[in-house]
Parts: sequence; structure tokens; C-alpha cells
Amino acid sequence: MYRDMFKVAVIGYAGDIDKPPVSHVSDIALRLGNALGKEKYVVLTGGRDGVMHLVSKGAAEEGAIVLGITPYASGGITPYAIEISTGLDMAMRSGVLLNSADAVVSIGGAAGTSIEIFMAYSYRKPLILMRGTGGWTDRIIKILEEDTSLNGNSLDYRLAGGVYIADSIEDVMKILREIRANRE
Repeated sequence: MYRDMFKVAVIGYAGDIDKPPVSHVSDIALRLGNALGKEKYVVLTGGRDGVMHLVSKGAAEEGAIVLGITPYASGGITPYAIEISTGLDMAMRSGVLLNSADAVVSIGGAAGTSIEIFMAYSYRKPLILMRGTGGWTDRIIKILEEDTSLNGNSLDYRLAGGVYIADSIEDVMKILREIRANRE
């Protein structure tokens, strides 16, 4: 039963939900959480504030299982997730988070998110970048669109693929359904 559950990690900005840059994507993060919850995905986040908190809240409101994969000194765990405390530093925690996922969605993000984007790609996890959310997500979309040698779906010369660009929550959900169907 649990083995067949499809797990979606959502990565993105950390920080105060009432201040930029998180406040600029708060509605998107909350609505994405709602959409993931309605379709009964298991939602994985870093378990902290910012996008992680908002996605967790949206998913929990819809009755989804939400896991917050936290580092050794997490502090400020969102009340909307079951905490999985790894005892690891942030980078190693990200490895656990991403390796546990069947797909990854990125919303905006600073340096930590950029690392997670490249980790997800190197782990060959399907990666959905939400256009218009700023930060490293939009920077990487720009590179994908300008560098034709990457075929629009890869982050390096190996052309591993598996990178998708979504313009809306509906696009994200459609891509996730396709990824899930191809997995089954």
C-alpha cells in the first residue's frame, strides 16, 4: 500500500512568508500544496519556513501525508508536516529529501535551492521548474531556453533529460500525472 504512493518533493525559498521573496510566491505555494493534496500525493519538503511551510499547509488542508525532512538544527518546523529529523547538515539533508522523492517541483529559491535543483538532476529525478517564481528556478529556465545544446530538458552535456518547465499549477499537475503514469 505505502510502497505505491507517489512522493513529490517541493523545494524553494526559505524565509518569512510575509516578506519578499516568499510573499511573492505564497499563493502559488499554497495552491500547489492544495493541488498535490487533492490528488493524494505524499508531499516532501525541508520541513521549515517559507515555501516549505506554505506547500505543507496547503497539502495538509487537503488531507495529504506531508513529511518535513529536516537537518540537525532545524528549528521552526512547520506544524503541517510530520518531522523526519535526519541529524545531518543542510546539504546532506537535501540528499535524503531528494532521494526519497519520485519527482521534484522547484519554486523560486536561493543558493540552497540551486544546489537541490542540480542534485535532483544528478539523481535523475524528474524535475519541474515553475516559471515566473523567480530565483534560481527562473535563472535555470532562462539557461534551458537560451542554450539549445541542452535540448530544453537537460542541465549538462550528458543530456539526461527529465527537466520540465511549468507555467501554472495545472501544468505541474499534468506533468506529475504523466510521470506517475510512466512509472506504473
